[in-house]
Amino acid sequence: MEEINRTTLKTEYESIIIKKQDYLIKKKESVLLKMKIAIVNTWAISRKAIGGTERFVMDLARSFAKNNNQVDVFMFSGKSHKEDGVNYININLFNMEGEADEYIVQKAFGNFETNKSYTNLAKQLENKIDMRKYDFIQLNSLLFLEAWTNKKRIFTIHTNPFEYKLAWGEKSYKKVLEIMKKYKDNELTKFVAPSEFYANEYSKLTDCSVNFIPHAIDVTRLETIKTKNEINTQYNLNDEKLKIIVPSRLEPKQKQPQLLLEACCLMNNEDKAKFEIIYTGLDKQYEKFVDSLTTKAKENNVDIKIIRFDYMSEVYKIADVCVLPSKSESFGYSALESLSLGIFTILNDIPTFNEIAKGNDNNYIFKNCVEELKNKLLYVINNYDEFKRKLPNERWQEQYNMERFENAYINVIK
Repeated sequence: MEEINRTTLKTEYESIIIKKQDYLIKKKESVLLKMKIAIVNTWAISRKAIGGTERFVMDLARSFAKNNNQVDVFMFSGKSHKEDGVNYININLFNMEGEADEYIVQKAFGNFETNKSYTNLAKQLENKIDMRKYDFIQLNSLLFLEAWTNKKRIFTIHTNPFEYKLAWGEKSYKKVLEIMKKYKDNELTKFVAPSEFYANEYSKLTDCSVNFIPHAIDVTRLETIKTKNEINTQYNLNDEKLKIIVPSRLEPKQKQPQLLLEACCLMNNEDKAKFEIIYTGLDKQYEKFVDSLTTKAKENNVDIKIIRFDYMSEVYKIADVCVLPSKSESFGYSALESLSLGIFTILNDIPTFNEIAKGNDNNYIFKNCVEELKNKLLYVINNYDEFKRKLPNERWQEQYNMERFENAYINVIK
């Protein structure tokens, strides 16, 4: 009789545990189903976007939507559309056709050196977007600091101090730090940085708690059914030459595309004939830098192409080597993409690239030195079989897992 009672109690206990687990799972699913999330981004977003912030927004929004959240992404310009369950909405802030850039933002609101610039932008955004139905807002620029201050907000800091000063100037940089400090104890406002190094830097500068959440990556976004030959034919590329890809914006002070060209100019003609450099980051605002690159390449017999590809997936499909010579990066989305696909990637020696490269064998870090970059490239070009694609280990991949990424953002706002 005692044995039967024990068996019965054990069965009832196990049943209670299972019911409790089911309840917790359903409760979690219920919370997720009720989430209405707004994302605000300055720049237009599409699969053709070359900027890391735009690609980050696509991955984050898709991750939220995949777990049955309602996700609306608001953009200053661009084409409204729905993709992967996400609504991309052009608020047409500047009543213009085409896509807005930083110059248009500056013209409309100034260099954000005074409180007035931030409050004026906030008023216009609040007039354009009704945020009352959303559970929280994810914001991709510190320029939005004074907008929707009565809502739960997560600011993802995509611009490190060097980049901020470069884009907006020293006075604006000091002003944004001053405004951040206002929200250091605000329960509704949270800050995230995708780099541990810069999360710590901004914490020191503002006394704010800045959460470190590395960007994740959905590698299916980088797939294409096109073959290498089809892509080469479409863009008039040489099937016989190795493709050295620079998958970042064509901007000289931060991204330093000229550094790679300078390294290649030091090679002999026999080695130069084995490859072509393909620069992919040609947005309208960077067209003025094209002539200096093409002229130097022609004078030094280096084969370069500057192409605005239809999709970044095409770029990575043909890549034999990726080179990222950036002087500074807040994260390094192109580095994450390239390394995730197993492409051998040459990276400048900066904190964020070192963070991403750690634990991945498909990379080489050079110390912002043209001669060192030239020597490594020569070795890769002449021993290419050693550098063919090799997917990274599972432990490295897990750091950039999409589910972990989404949960980290949800936990910050909770």
